[in-house]
Amino acid sequence: MERRLTIRVWLLLSLIFLLVISVLALSYRMLALRESKSKALAIAELVRDTLTSYMVMGVMDRKNEFLDRIKEIPAVESIRVIRGEAVVKQFGPGSLLETPQDDLEKKVLAEGKVVEFLEEGIGKATYKVVIPYKAVPTKGINCLNCHQAKEGEVLGAISSTMDITSVRTMSLILSLALGFIFLLGVIWAGVILKKFFQPYVKLMEQIKYAVQRARNGDFTYRVATELKDEAKDLADNMNRTFEYLDRMLREIEEKVRAMIGYSVLKTGNILSDTFKIVDELLKIYKFKRVIEKDKTKQDVYKRLIDIFKEYMSLDKFSFYEVDPKGNRIKPVWVEGMKSWCNEVIYDNTDECRAKRTGTPVDSREFICVCPNFIDNEACTSGSLRYYCIPVYVGGKVGNIFQIVYEPEMEEFIELLIPYIKGYLDESAPVLEARTYMDLLKEQSIIDHLTGLYNRRFLEETINTITAQIKRRGTTLGILVIDVDYFKQVNDVYGHDAGDKVLVEVAKTIKSSIRESDIVVRYGGEEFLVLLMDVQPGYSVHVAEKIRKAVESKVIDIGTAQLKKNNFHRCL
Repeated sequence: MERRLTIRVWLLLSLIFLLVISVLALSYRMLALRESKSKALAIAELVRDTLTSYMVMGVMDRKNEFLDRIKEIPAVESIRVIRGEAVVKQFGPGSLLETPQDDLEKKVLAEGKVVEFLEEGIGKATYKVVIPYKAVPTKGINCLNCHQAKEGEVLGAISSTMDITSVRTMSLILSLALGFIFLLGVIWAGVILKKFFQPYVKLMEQIKYAVQRARNGDFTYRVATELKDEAKDLADNMNRTFEYLDRMLREIEEKVRAMIGYSVLKTGNILSDTFKIVDELLKIYKFKRVIEKDKTKQDVYKRLIDIFKEYMSLDKFSFYEVDPKGNRIKPVWVEGMKSWCNEVIYDNTDECRAKRTGTPVDSREFICVCPNFIDNEACTSGSLRYYCIPVYVGGKVGNIFQIVYEPEMEEFIELLIPYIKGYLDESAPVLEARTYMDLLKEQSIIDHLTGLYNRRFLEETINTITAQIKRRGTTLGILVIDVDYFKQVNDVYGHDAGDKVLVEVAKTIKSSIRESDIVVRYGGEEFLVLLMDVQPGYSVHVAEKIRKAVESKVIDIGTAQLKKNNFHRCL
């Protein structure tokens, strides 16, 4: 940057120097020409007036002597008197020198106008001027008294040639001298400007370097300068801004990591890493929102498989489900081969190392660490590797995800594993809820009237649910709901109406909670709502939402329409 600025400054100063030299040279040239022209015109007028006086006095024989003396004037190269047509007719053509010698002189005799001509060569420069001499009264002398001509007719011309070589040389010397002095000034100004701009150039180079590093996610560089003006304020403000951005981005990165619950591979670019984490968090959040509304475990499994195949581009993996009783494993999906594990694990879950230990299994930790991998020969030779991830559902291993890959894919798989765990962890509560739903159906724990889970479900699963909540470190919200005036409904309208009220209240509660939450009919008109993984205060919000929904509910029992306030007034 300093070099470019120096070149630009010197180019600017050089252009200024050339411009000034050109202006000086042209100015002196024009001045020299103007002076030579004035001198030539003055001499020509002097000759004209003198010859007129000689004619009046009758001493025209002294004409040549006078012209010879004029030629002795410095810079006068030649001077001649040229006779016009009227004078030739009256007095004859005269000598050869008194006849027109070139087109310029002929033009002046014909048109009666002053003509000048500059001729420049390498070694010599001349200036020629030809002025007409007309038959008009001049300074009290009437030419018509002596000449037989019409008034205003051209009687002749004065042709003079000036040698301006010395004037041109002097102008050139003066221009060069002034140019040299100006050049010294330009050089001095250039040195001063370079010294003045050097700290600013250095500051700009540091700012450019700092911005380049910031674009790569590095905000640790600090700009230093010895300047004391606004440039110092700029450097200080930039340093404070970078320091703030560095601190805030790192805090955001750490908070997002804590929110996700797992770490990802760092690239050293804090901007890129934070963007990837936030982007992945958003995708996982959307994924969780979608699977919470899925009806069955199979729907959730399908979405997971789509993520692994389409989004993560995995072409070798297995996804297994462990029977809730814990004694069987069945494959949900196998990609890239019929099976990546020996079928012995299907009937004996203890043969699966990931299921038995409850920890990830990495073939890099020990050669063929799991003896039930389908191709231990490839594993031993190093041509294939695998990584198994246990997924906890309901406090125990409910699923196992297995990745198989070639050694050259290791870096890519290491980058994917945290994200794979993220999707599996976020799907675990939904799979847990769907697993419990299947289990409860098998055990006939559905209340036939309302379609809700019954008290038996709560008694059999509450310990597992609370254990899972503790393991995840989240909060379980519990709502106990009692329907007011239910006995009066039965007494006034009958038990069929009471059943209708219970069904409608159950529907209202169900529509007021999330898909992952659980509603239990605890007793006759008593309900229990389990809110999974809630934030503090969320349970109160849901309770009020349910209360308002029931309060505004109109229940059609055939013979009447029941609403809380209307029924209360009837009572």
